Amino acid sequence: MCAETRTWGYDPNMQTCFRDALAVLTAAWTLAACHTASQQAAALAPESEQVIGEGLKDLYMQVSTAPPRSQEQQKLILRMANKASNGRELLLVMRAADGVFLSDTALAPNTFENQIRSTVTAKMMQMATLDQLIDYAVAYPVDSQHAHALAERIFELGNDAADSRVWYRIRAAAYHLGARDLGTQAQAKCDRLTRR
Repeated sequence: MCAETRTWGYDPNMQTCFRDALAVLTAAWTLAACHTASQQAAALAPESEQVIGEGLKDLYMQVSTAPPRSQEQQKLILRMANKASNGRELLLVMRAADGVFLSDTALAPNTFENQIRSTVTAKMMQMATLDQLIDYAVAYPVDSQHAHALAERIFELGNDAADSRVWYRIRAAAYHLGARDLGTQAQAKCDRLTRR
């Protein structure tokens, strides 16, 4: 093989092929990134356009008729969490879960409660509006693994807001999530907007 390698000459066309292949890969990556960004933007439908599907309503009714705090009830809520596809549906999941689990203390990793909260939090960061995320962050416990990422997402969605009242709400959510650094930044933004 070494002898064969030594007999190969430098082919100037290889550099051209490599450059062309690199250009094609770069273009493909850019298109994929744009597609992903447009999908995320499309997923953030205004709350007025978000609809609670019939399947989720049916599950909600099943949760309300299941034996209280039973494993059956918890499994139904987990199914709701997996099925939910917008901020309104996700907040309905949390409403269904209210009072079903006994404590708001540290969650064991494999419990239904932990699975539900992790699923809802991850989906909220992808699908919920700024107002929905703030309401969620303030109303429901978020585990420490997701709290800072949720605060960052709230900050990101509020980035263009020019109303100091929005930034007061962002600050409250950030502090509630334990993201003091973002709470401080939000307070500074409030102060700048108030001085205008």
